[in-house]
Amino acid sequence: MPRSDTRARGEERRTACNLMATVPQCDDIPLYDWLALERIPRVGPLSIARLIDAFGSPRAAMEATAAEIRRRTGLSEKLAAVIASYVPPDKAILDEMERIEELGARVITRWHPEYPENLKEIYDPPALLFVRGDLLKEDVRAVAVVGTRNPTRYGIEMTEAISRDLARSGVTVVSGLARGIDTACHRAALKAGGRTIGVLGCGIDIDYPRENSDLVREMAASGAVMTEFRPGIAPHATNFYRRNRIVSGISKAVVVVEAAMNSGSLITARHALDQNRDVFAVPGSVLNVRSQGPHSLLKDGAGLVESASDVIDSLFSSRPSDDQGSLFVSSHQGGELAEDERALMDTLDPDPVPIDLLCEMLKVEPGKMAAMLLDLELRGLVRQYPGKMFAKKRGTY
Repeated sequence: MPRSDTRARGEERRTACNLMATVPQCDDIPLYDWLALERIPRVGPLSIARLIDAFGSPRAAMEATAAEIRRRTGLSEKLAAVIASYVPPDKAILDEMERIEELGARVITRWHPEYPENLKEIYDPPALLFVRGDLLKEDVRAVAVVGTRNPTRYGIEMTEAISRDLARSGVTVVSGLARGIDTACHRAALKAGGRTIGVLGCGIDIDYPRENSDLVREMAASGAVMTEFRPGIAPHATNFYRRNRIVSGISKAVVVVEAAMNSGSLITARHALDQNRDVFAVPGSVLNVRSQGPHSLLKDGAGLVESASDVIDSLFSSRPSDDQGSLFVSSHQGGELAEDERALMDTLDPDPVPIDLLCEMLKVEPGKMAAMLLDLELRGLVRQYPGKMFAKKRGTY
């Protein structure tokens, strides 16, 4: 079928279907046109930017001749020919529009005022963002918290504490909605009543990982979930490299909690450095392979993070107020300690220790040790873990 006939039929169907066919873009450009331009093979964010700068709209760019595209954009001869000869898959695009509407999602272009300010600064910002939820001006104060999909208990606790206090301080917490550290980060920010943004490595309509579907809905109601991938795109491994540059690009800094070498979290940190963002890392046990990534970053000059205040002070020069909560509990919480209790607290650290080892180290009978630990736990100074393991709460004595 000739290209002109295909366009004419597509115009008829767009007019009949409508489907909220425009989104709040400059000049009310039809959503169909943006989705068509995004689908052209080998046309990515940088090429789309050059086409829009040259022609002013997707439609004008797609209706131009190859010679005109090449002359006005400087794109290669082969790519200009691909664009000029492209025939949009009408049904597929209309199906995408239906799916976007069903989800209550929107498409925000790089040229729209709601597009995240931080993301505009990177080398290759996405031309289109598919968004569920709201993007706010205050999201410019954003920090990404990332890490392994298989964290330790320590990693989860540090993630929750840092994310909680960032959120309570008015910082938008960003991550990639993966299992492990990402999920803990988003949940802690929501629980603290703060804002959190998740960046997907798949289409906005794909539940990945599946167990986070409820979390995605909760985030969309009080924050945002976004992706540069159109509906229906599966979470292919290659997508996450592109996803990671958005996680760092939308943020002022990246905090790496636990991550092995050559992990996606370290790729995010490298993106952050390329984007002139700050990188922070949480130290861990030298015996834990998941500490290798953060420790490598610390050796290379990343900021050391023991609490959210380390990040806040560095980026925003303000600490969370006392009524907003703090990562550390007061050193005098629970009142004064007896001599044997202080010795026990000096022996404990945030990594859980079995009760029999504590008895051996302090030469204390098991019954007395159990009583002391119970008392300290009730006073908020010690936390018990399965298997009769005990740890000092961070910042206590």
